[in-house]
Order: sequence, then C-alpha cells, then structure tokens
Amino acid sequence: MKKITLLSVIIFSAFYMNAQSGQLVEDGLFKANLLAPGVSYELGIGAKTTLNLEAFLGFALNGGSGRDTNFGLYPGLEADVRQYINFDRRLRKGKNISGNTGNYISFLNQFQFGTPIIGDLEYTSDYYYNAALVYGLQRTYKKGFYFSLAFGPGVFVNEFNTDAGILIDARLGWVIGGRKK
Repeated sequence: MKKITLLSVIIFSAFYMNAQSGQLVEDGLFKANLLAPGVSYELGIGAKTTLNLEAFLGFALNGGSGRDTNFGLYPGLEADVRQYINFDRRLRKGKNISGNTGNYISFLNQFQFGTPIIGDLEYTSDYYYNAALVYGLQRTYKKGFYFSLAFGPGVFVNEFNTDAGILIDARLGWVIGGRKK
C-alpha cells in the first residue's frame, strides 16, 4: 500500500510540474465582485486553464402598485473551468494578458438557494442550478479593476422543471492585491 501511495505521489508531482511549465495564466487571483456581491478565486491549473470558484449573494425585488414590496438576498456558488483561447494572439500583438486578461471558453456551473438569508421574498423552488457552455472575456487593468462577461447555451434546473436557454453572466470588481504579473 505504501508503494502505491508513493508511486501515486511521484506521478502526480510529475504531472503537476509538467502542467505548470510554460504557464501563461496567473497562479491565483482573489477577486471581489460588485454586481452580484461576493468573492471568487481563480486558480491556474494548466498553461492556459483555470478553475474559478465563487461565492455570491443574489438579490431579488418584487413589488408594484397596490401590493407589498418584498426582497431577498440569496446565497449562491459558482464553479467553472476556463480555457483561455487568445493569449498567444494577444502576446503577438503586444497586448496585456496579466490578471488572466483574455477570451475563454468554459463549462460554467451555478447553484443558488431559493430561501433568502435576509428578506421575505421566497422563491417557489428551494434551489436553482444552471449549467452552460459559455464564451467569455475577462479584462484586468493595472489598478486591479476587472470585468468579465460570459454567455452561451445552458440548462436551467429547479425542483419543478428543467428549461434550456441562454445564460449571461456578468462580473465587475477588483482583484485583491492587484495583478500578479
């Protein structure tokens, strides 16, 4: 058993070191988001590949004339694996790629609870799950300001039904500690 564990560690270490050679993405970016308040961490896992993990708060407001206005803050989680596709072209043109500034394709997963942590507006479903294959772009500027926009076909699931549609995901905020490259 010890030999198998040691062999596994050696193989994994060799794979990890090989994956990190020639890495163009940042090793790790900690970001604060403003549009859907939350935080995310983008971890470099390959030369042009990252794993982005995010925790956020969704906001909903429901009201109108002749009825009560209700609101809610809903916790959510997001994870996506991003493959940056235009780093080489950006470098050839003398453009910036620091802060993972580039275009990417990604498999995006979002999960949001239907019960608010603050407020009294409760959704009919206890959860919402979205999965989509998206094309996105991310830009990070010198002072750490960044924005990201992704869109693509997706599947939207809750406890009552499953629908297909277009997912649009927008982020705006700051890289904490600034760009690393």
